[in-house]
Amino acid sequence: MRAELHGHEVALVLDLAANLPLVLGDRVQLQQVVLNLVMNAIEAMAGVTDRPRELRIGSARPDRDHVTVTVQDTGVGIDESESMLDRLFTAFFTTKPGGMGMGLSISRSIIEAHGGWLSAAANLPHGAIFQFSLAIDSGVADVVQVARVSDAAP
Repeated sequence: MRAELHGHEVALVLDLAANLPLVLGDRVQLQQVVLNLVMNAIEAMAGVTDRPRELRIGSARPDRDHVTVTVQDTGVGIDESESMLDRLFTAFFTTKPGGMGMGLSISRSIIEAHGGWLSAAANLPHGAIFQFSLAIDSGVADVVQVARVSDAAP
């Protein structure tokens, strides 16, 4: 993705949480979701000339059971009306000239098949925020918890 970012003069800012537990999922499918969200963000910033083009990717653990990933841009933004947000993830709906309208629909299907959710919101004053959440692999989370407790023992 570095070539795409460089070619479109987009600055990448990473805000990744340290030591996040693993989630259970298909690595290739989840990578596809992230790639789709990143490419959409880059395309949304293509015509921006009056402000910096910035792509911010973050990860967090908002609660004990989930990990979230956020892809935020400073592009043209999205209309947050209820009708637009309902249609945004619908197959064959697109706001891009020449777009097929499949990327967000497929991405949401992948995330929901993994037991998570994918949402969109406006990034005020400019741009969009896409965020998805996945459940932590409870078997791995327990192992990490035990390892941390045993590391603290004298």
